[in-house]
Amino acid sequence: MIPARFIDPDLSLAELAEPNDKLGCTVFSGGRAIQAGESLLGRSRIFDEIWQRWNDTPLACEDQCSARYYFDLVQTLRDFNGEFDHVVEVGCYMGGATSILAGCMDRFDFTLDIVDLSANYLRYAYERARRMYPEAAGRIRLFHGDLPAYVRHVMLTEAPRRTVVHHDGAHHFEIVVKDLAALSFAREQLHAIIAQDTHLRGTAKYMNFVDMALYAVFGMDLSYAPIGSVYDEYDPVTQPNMYQGNYFMPGAAEGFVLPMNCNDFRYPHPLLSIDDFLPAPHEDATPLDEAA
Repeated sequence: MIPARFIDPDLSLAELAEPNDKLGCTVFSGGRAIQAGESLLGRSRIFDEIWQRWNDTPLACEDQCSARYYFDLVQTLRDFNGEFDHVVEVGCYMGGATSILAGCMDRFDFTLDIVDLSANYLRYAYERARRMYPEAAGRIRLFHGDLPAYVRHVMLTEAPRRTVVHHDGAHHFEIVVKDLAALSFAREQLHAIIAQDTHLRGTAKYMNFVDMALYAVFGMDLSYAPIGSVYDEYDPVTQPNMYQGNYFMPGAAEGFVLPMNCNDFRYPHPLLSIDDFLPAPHEDATPLDEAA
């Protein structure tokens, strides 16, 4: 059953040196963006401050975006400053992007909702952001569920906001298409969509085709700005890894930024409804107003 409700942070995590001692989130490689971020210092005061807070907040966790991607994410939000007031982060893992977004919240005056199917990852990402930016914690909400459920129960029921969606959730082609299609029902609220792992491939089992899902929903004349790292064919990350056989395509951008004033939804058909992208009624979660 897919959940669909806001959950509270776990306040007891503040007492632990390592929040993951309680949450047990899987750490694959332990790679941290801070290790490569130093080469980017001196170009953005906002990124410099976030990097320093990373440095001052030691945690045994993992980041799954490159330092360059995080740097470009800061620059993208700066470019959009004044044009949005809310960010929806879809897929948080251990809070790499969450910590970047938290570091930009007061600068650019926006609220943040984090959407994930794992309550433990939500609470880890929140605690990581709270430790780095306690002043931003009160403007962060945790939505336990998927993006179609968030659209149905939040975007279509609350007062409209000018929203940037950062998508780094499941990378399976079908799931990304479903997520993006659900956003079409709140298109008037969308300022931009930022999609990560557009350079990702792997075994057929995982169907990692984020970039192809974007083309499926927005058409072959997709208008975007590339962000993040681009790897050449000799880089080790262009070879399948030991975990799920994932690798990055040489010469491909790590992420796409899609300004919504330059793109149109070509899918889904206007006769479809948001319910077509939610689980069947007997599988659906308790609605927000009935949830415990």
